[in-house]
Amino acid sequence: MNGKRFFLSAVALTLAVLLCLGGALAALDPFFVVRALEEDEHAFFSNQRYEMAGLVRNQDYSAVVMGTSLVANYRASWFTQGLGKPTLKITFPSGWPEEFDTALRLAFDTHPELDTVYFGMDLNVLVRSPEEQDVDLPEYLYNTNPLDDVEYFLNKETYIQAAKAALKKRSGEGCTLDEAYIWDGTAEFSKEHSMQVYYRWEEYSPEEDPGPWVENADKNLAVFTAWIEEHPETEFNIWCAPYSILYWDWLSHAGRVNAYLTALEHAWDILSRYDNVRLYSFLDREDIITNLDNYTDYIHCSGTVTRLEAESMMAGLAPVTQDNYKEKVAALRQFVTSYDYDALFEEAPPTD
Repeated sequence: MNGKRFFLSAVALTLAVLLCLGGALAALDPFFVVRALEEDEHAFFSNQRYEMAGLVRNQDYSAVVMGTSLVANYRASWFTQGLGKPTLKITFPSGWPEEFDTALRLAFDTHPELDTVYFGMDLNVLVRSPEEQDVDLPEYLYNTNPLDDVEYFLNKETYIQAAKAALKKRSGEGCTLDEAYIWDGTAEFSKEHSMQVYYRWEEYSPEEDPGPWVENADKNLAVFTAWIEEHPETEFNIWCAPYSILYWDWLSHAGRVNAYLTALEHAWDILSRYDNVRLYSFLDREDIITNLDNYTDYIHCSGTVTRLEAESMMAGLAPVTQDNYKEKVAALRQFVTSYDYDALFEEAPPTD
């Protein structure tokens, strides 16, 4: 065989192997890039930041519920049933505003019928410095250029995940999309556990200047208000999750209670002015936040609480408005600054 024929044969063999691998990968589709998942189909979910791009592109929905790990234990089916429209859950653990911006813009680009957004605006996310963002989304999966999707088929990690997904599927593991990324069934929610994993500082730091935190909130709000202004026909439901009383103890020791609440008041003032925004807050639900049996740590609450939040929002209960946001912040400030935190630890079992 001469050199030219050998070269052509090698090229043909390489192409054949790549086509076979590509076909196998398309069939397994570990990051859900090629097709949508059926409602009752079981799949293996392991990496939200990679898998979410394909789900955002391919699933059928006209509403989304989006947020950090505090939204992970929500079921999209609650909103599908409550709103009467197909809903997709979009979550990124410890997510940054830029990540939610990337995912939501892709959702709007691929689903012009999207008209309802539920976004969990964690207080921690609101005040986090944008300069510290550590975004790890694979750009080639989230952009609108189909040509660079070839990276999906040439990425070693993709094949590793495909092999894992195939093995998991054969062993009967996996779950439906509605149960994807949910972890509340494996966590312990109790006062004993939440206090055991909480580290309490001995000293109290001086109260911090609210200015830098309000500035951070302003920068992050610019991301959120861009959605709101660019899509005036879309209804945005924005809520704050019920951080436990342990969170406020931590914030008290850090000297940030006034700073964070000042930033929150500033954010509510801005957001409540938009006609297409509905605001909700569970930060002040004393019955929830003081019952540590609802928590597995100082912020993450049980599925029972998340369902209550979802149903309350869909019913439009206790909204935050331009007329009451100052009163709500003042009442929350009074409660968390006068609470007897020491009593919690006097009666608490010893921690490790």
